[in-house]
Amino acid sequence: MKWQPIRRTSLLASVLALFAVLLGNTPLQVSAWESFPKPTFNDKGELLRPDVSYREWVYIGTPLTPNELNPPEAPFPEFHNVYIHPSDFDHWKRTGTFPDGTVIVKELVLVGTKQAVSGKGYFMGDFTGLEATIKDSKRFKDEPGYWAYFSFGHSYPLADSAQAFPAPACNACHEASAADDFVFTQFYPVLRAAKGAKSGKTMDSDSKDYQKMMSAMTGAMNPAFEPTAETAKVDSIVPVTKEELFKYLQAGSYKDFAAQESGQHPGRGPHTKIGLPVRVFLGPKLDASLKAGNASHPVGSSAVKEMYDASGNLQGWAVMVKTSADSAGGKGWFWYEVTSTIDGSTPVATGNGVPLCFGCHFTGSDFVLTGYPLQ
Repeated sequence: MKWQPIRRTSLLASVLALFAVLLGNTPLQVSAWESFPKPTFNDKGELLRPDVSYREWVYIGTPLTPNELNPPEAPFPEFHNVYIHPSDFDHWKRTGTFPDGTVIVKELVLVGTKQAVSGKGYFMGDFTGLEATIKDSKRFKDEPGYWAYFSFGHSYPLADSAQAFPAPACNACHEASAADDFVFTQFYPVLRAAKGAKSGKTMDSDSKDYQKMMSAMTGAMNPAFEPTAETAKVDSIVPVTKEELFKYLQAGSYKDFAAQESGQHPGRGPHTKIGLPVRVFLGPKLDASLKAGNASHPVGSSAVKEMYDASGNLQGWAVMVKTSADSAGGKGWFWYEVTSTIDGSTPVATGNGVPLCFGCHFTGSDFVLTGYPLQ
C-alpha cells in the first residue's frame, strides 16, 4: 500500500468532534482534512507513487508554457495540474505559511487538440507524468527550505517510487524566484486569494521581478548540466572522452551493436524535444545485463540514442556509459548529449554525474529507461 489508508477510528473521531461542535460542547480539535492520506516513503528513502486520490485535494491551478510561445521549444510544454493537500491549504489560509509536511502534487497532461467548438486554444489531451514536492525539516534537513522534488516519469507507465532530485535541478530556481517559501504563489490565484491581502507577487514580462526570475532560472539550470564526479578510466566499447566519443558517433560504429531498435519512434524524454523521433542502440554488456534482469549493470555498460528532427534527419546523440560498479546516485555513469552531427565542440552535457541527466534517469533500471526487450 503506497498511501496510509483512512482508518475507521480516525473517521469516527472526526464525526464525533463535528457533532460536539454543533452541540456547542467543545471546539473542533480534529481537522476533517487529517483523514486524507499523504504519501509515504520506502526503506530506501524513495517516495512511493500515490494513487490518484490526490485529484480530490485542493486544486490550485494549471500552468502551461506551450512550445509556440517559447521557441524553439519550452522546457515544460505540458499542462501542469497542481494540487495541495487539504490540511496544508487550511494551514496556508490561516497563517500564510506552508507547514512542515506540506505536499504539493503536479500531474502532467499533454496538449491535445488546439481546436474546439469554442474556438482555437490549448486543450488537454492524455495524462503523461507525475511529480511532487514535499517540505520536511527532518527528512530533508540539508535541502534548501527543507523542500525536495520528485518525478515518477513523464510518460506511462510511471515509476512506483522516486528519489529526490539533486538540489541544483530544482531548489535554486525556486529559492530565487518563488514568491512564498519556494512556491510560485504568484502564478496561482487560488493561493493568492486564500492568503488575502498579504498575497504573493504578481509579474508581467516587462517587470524587474520577471527578469530576475528568468535570470535565476537560467543560472539555476546551468549547474544541472555540469558533471559532479570524475570520469574513471574504463574498458568500454564506447569512448568516454569528448573528442573520441564524437568521432565514434560520427563514424556510426555503434550501429554494429546486435541490440538495436528496429527503427525510429517518438521519444519520451526531453532530448531536443519530447515526441521527436529517436532510436536506441545497446552495447553488448548492457544488452546481456538487461536480458538477465539484473538490478545493477556491469562497468562498461553503454547505450547510444540517435536523435532526429521532425523530418527524420539525424541531429545528434545521447550516450550513457557505466564507469563504476557503484552507480552512486548517477555519479557512476558517464552522460553525454550533443545536438549536432558536424560540430562536437559544445555538447549539451558531458561527464559523470550530470544532475539533469541522472535526475530524469533515476526512475530507470539502474538509470536505464529504455524498455526491454527492444522493439
